[in-house]
Amino acid sequence: MIRFKLNHRWIILLTFALSSVLFSSCGDDEEALPTIEEYVTTNSLTTQVTSSGLHYIIENEGTPPNPEVRNAITINYSGYLLNGQQFDSGSNVTFTLGNLIQGWQEGLQLIGSGGSIRLFIPANLAYGSRGAGSIPPNTDIGFDIDLISVQ
Repeated sequence: MIRFKLNHRWIILLTFALSSVLFSSCGDDEEALPTIEEYVTTNSLTTQVTSSGLHYIIENEGTPPNPEVRNAITINYSGYLLNGQQFDSGSNVTFTLGNLIQGWQEGLQLIGSGGSIRLFIPANLAYGSRGAGSIPPNTDIGFDIDLISVQ
């Protein structure tokens, strides 16, 4: 059996070398995604903001009744990261509003049938620290939604 005797200088040197290798492989190759505030400013948008931090632009108020969380809704939608990358879309799809992310539950109650809204949803009202699919954890996201009908 071969035994090595390491003094404190060698231990420090080996620790530094190992740390350098590990941390250099953890660098971010991806550009950081913009926050809602950065996105709104960059795109010269004027949004309304709820007390929870949801930013929105009502493009068409639609007609009553506005949905409640217990209602089924039929919508067209497009979801995107705030760098413009689309991660989801759907046409003429039906969901129960109460089964959707908090940002949708809050935002879609602001319009009626035939209405259109742009939602800029902070991570805590979307997928939070867990992320979802191609949505990284702690990421603000956007949706353009047309509310076709409320059932």
